[in-house]
Amino acid sequence: MAFTSRLRVRFADIDWARVVYFARFFDFAHRTFEDFFNEHAKLPYADVLSQRKLGFPIVSSQAEFFAPLRLGDTARIVMEVSKLSKRSVTSRFTLFRGESEERCAVITLKQAAIDTTSFQGIELPDDVHALFAVHLVTPSP
Repeated sequence: MAFTSRLRVRFADIDWARVVYFARFFDFAHRTFEDFFNEHAKLPYADVLSQRKLGFPIVSSQAEFFAPLRLGDTARIVMEVSKLSKRSVTSRFTLFRGESEERCAVITLKQAAIDTTSFQGIELPDDVHALFAVHLVTPSP
């Protein structure tokens, strides 16, 4: 099962070539990660960070780009959990142009669980681990 978010490409997202600047794809992925908590889990991401003291710094990232997104496009971002452990989550964010099946990019992020007060690694709380587990996909052969 996947979580899907949609974002409109705005003027601030594009570069001189009039396409989405590559770093913004990472921003789109992180916004989807936040929306996963806000919309799917009904757990405001701000509360995850400030009240639950749970953070998710990126420890590894990978990107593949296939087609540009342009000003005015809608990016449909599909988030799937590709690997889950007690201390980290690896998510794959596939970005499509609108409702088409045209893949524009695939961003993979491995994020560690940390205590935001001490910045030390911790185990994912059971309820958060369960939220990610619902979206865990079997890797393709």
